[in-house]
Amino acid sequence: MSGRRVRSIVLSRFALDGGAMHGIVPRTLWGRIHSPDDKHRIRLVARALVIDDARSGTRILAELGLGQRWSDKERRLYAIDEGPDARDALASAGIDPDTVTHVVLSHLHWDHAGGLCRGSNESEPRELSFPKAVHVLSREALARAKEPSDKDRGSFHFDDVAHLLAHGQVREVTSGDEVVPGVDCELSQGHTEGLLVLRIRGRDDGPPLAVPTDLVPTRSHLRTSWIAAYDCQPLVSAEEKTRLFESLADEGGGVVLYHDPDREAAFARRAPNGVVELETGTLDGTLDVS
Repeated sequence: MSGRRVRSIVLSRFALDGGAMHGIVPRTLWGRIHSPDDKHRIRLVARALVIDDARSGTRILAELGLGQRWSDKERRLYAIDEGPDARDALASAGIDPDTVTHVVLSHLHWDHAGGLCRGSNESEPRELSFPKAVHVLSREALARAKEPSDKDRGSFHFDDVAHLLAHGQVREVTSGDEVVPGVDCELSQGHTEGLLVLRIRGRDDGPPLAVPTDLVPTRSHLRTSWIAAYDCQPLVSAEEKTRLFESLADEGGGVVLYHDPDREAAFARRAPNGVVELETGTLDGTLDVS
């Protein structure tokens, strides 16, 4: 027994353009999986993981969602639901937010790190949501937020990142580094430079897990060739997904679907012909019947 347990919590609900989420894939295909609204947006969530490790006495929160520091205009644009911030969401789930020892951020785009700071709107004074926690992210992701390209400049809340660097605890990691024993990091480059993919190698409540966030945001992106237009290097994303799925099939593991509103995870299995297949299910490894 590893002494490690994992649960998921939906922190945020919002919507983005379905075409942007699927790149060159036509709406006639992705629309069968995600029904767009009258503005062509599809429903998405920000699904965080809480990883409790009894042996090290640590509690990891992977991702912070969108937070609540948004203007009325932005809420309308992205159909952002009003709701609890990350601290309140944890408290509602029976988790004391002050017991979080590590916050792991795959990267610093607003739908992953928007909850860095507390507040019900953008005008309130900033304070870190988890001031006692060590914030774990890659050096490349941090550099990208400091000097973004023209393509992704609008993806960051620069003042929140500056507040973290001025007032928070930051630990930079690279591929192969452990957050705690049995929970380590791999870096992906397709969606954005230095996207941190968390790997949970063993746990007591289910199979091993990878948390690739925007590399595999929803169940439709389990197809290796379905790549969001947001990705900086689409071909690299496809190659990285293939390698990840092969690795997971070898160890009987699955991926957490960070943005999927209806499916929590998907698990890789190798068919008799050697082809890797993925089936959606719940975090404990139970596969969907339908």
